[in-house]
Amino acid sequence: MSHKFIPYPCDYQNTASVRRAHRRGNAFVLVLCGLIVLLLITGTVFALINDGRAWKTAADVVNHISFTPNAIVYDRQNAAQNQARANTVQTNSDAALSGMNSIPDVVDEVSPGVVGILNYQKAKNRRSESEPVGSGSGFIFSEDGYIITNHHVIEGAVKITVTLNNGETYDAELIGGDVMTDVAVLKINASGLKARPIGDSAKARVGEFVLAIGDPISADELSGSVTFGIISALSREINIDGFVNEYLQTDAAVNPGNSGGPLINMRGEVVGVTSAKYTTAGYDEAGQSISSEGIGFALPINNVMEIVYSLIENGSTVRPGIGVSVVTYGEDSAMTPGVYVYTISEGGPAMLAGVKIGDRILKVDGVALDSQDTFIEIVRGKKPGDTLKLLVDRDGTEMELNIIVGDLNQIHK
Repeated sequence: MSHKFIPYPCDYQNTASVRRAHRRGNAFVLVLCGLIVLLLITGTVFALINDGRAWKTAADVVNHISFTPNAIVYDRQNAAQNQARANTVQTNSDAALSGMNSIPDVVDEVSPGVVGILNYQKAKNRRSESEPVGSGSGFIFSEDGYIITNHHVIEGAVKITVTLNNGETYDAELIGGDVMTDVAVLKINASGLKARPIGDSAKARVGEFVLAIGDPISADELSGSVTFGIISALSREINIDGFVNEYLQTDAAVNPGNSGGPLINMRGEVVGVTSAKYTTAGYDEAGQSISSEGIGFALPINNVMEIVYSLIENGSTVRPGIGVSVVTYGEDSAMTPGVYVYTISEGGPAMLAGVKIGDRILKVDGVALDSQDTFIEIVRGKKPGDTLKLLVDRDGTEMELNIIVGDLNQIHK
C-alpha cells in the first residue's frame, strides 16, 4: 500500500503564527481522540457488566468457552445453550461408561480365579511313573475348589495338577469330562478360593470387549497372560475333531495353553471357555500355508454350565459314539468324493467291528452320505448299545459292517 504525503505550504514554514496554530490544532486533536477512546472503554465495560461477563483474567475467558464434540464455540448470546449441550454430551459419556470397569481393574479382580493345569501321563522311562505332557488353563467355579476347563486339556491324564494365581499347586481330581462338548470339571482340596462369577452368553453382543486370560505356550513362563479383543461373531458352528459345537468367535489372541481359560466381559463375568483357534487361512500358489490372525473360539458359558452341572451330579454325560473321526473330500480332491474314516480309537467299537482308516463310508443305516455332518447326526441319534450298520468301500470292494454303539466318553479315555 502506498502512502500519500501532504506537506505544509512552504511559504508559511517560518512564521510564528503558523506554528501556534499548529500547536492549538494538535492539542484539539489529542483531546478529541482521548474522549473517543474513553467513551469506547466506558461503553464496553458497561456492556460487559450488564451481561454478567466482566472477565478479569485470561482464565475467566477460557472458562466461558463452551466445548462441543465438533468445534470450540464462544457466543455471548448462546453460551448458556452451548454449555447445556456440552453437559449433555458429558452425561451421555458417563452413562455409557458406568457399566464398564477399566481393564486393569477387571484383570485385578479376575486373575486370582484363573488357574494353570498340567496333564501328566505315563512316563516313557522308568525313572518316574508319570511326566507332564501338556498344559492348559481353567477357572475356579466355586469357593470349595470346583474348576472348569476343556476336556482335551486333561484327556488321557493319569495325574492332574492345578496351580493357582498365587503359585500354590494342588493335585486335582477329575470329576468328569464330556468329549463331545469338550468340557471337564476338576476338584481340588481347598476352600475360600476366588470363584469367578458366571455371566450370560445369551446376552453377549458382537463388538463387545472381552479378555482372554490363561497360560499360553508355557504353564510357568507365560502364566497369567492377558489378551484383549472383542466378540467377533455369535453362534459359530464349528467342526473340531468330528464334533460340531456352537462357539463365540473372538479376536482376542489365544494360543496353545489358553484352552480351558475364561473369556471375560468388562463386568468381570465369564461368558465363554476359550477352546480353539484357526491357525491356517489357506494356501498360496506354492502350497505354503497362509497364517490366520485373530480368529479364536470360545464355548458359550450357558452351554458349558449345562454340562458342568451334569458332570458334578452324575460324574459323566452319556454320549453315543463309535470311536472314529471322518473327513469329507469334494470334487476338487484327488480322492473319490465322499466321507472317509480319518482316525480310529484304539479298542473302540469301530475298530472292534473291523473299520479301517481310509474306508469310504457309502451309507449309514441305509442312508447315503453326502457329508460328514450327516454321519455325525445319525450317530448322535443313537444310544449306547444300539447297532449301527455301515456300508463302506475299501479299495474298490464294498462291505457291510455292524457296529455296537458305545459311550463316547468311555471310548476316549
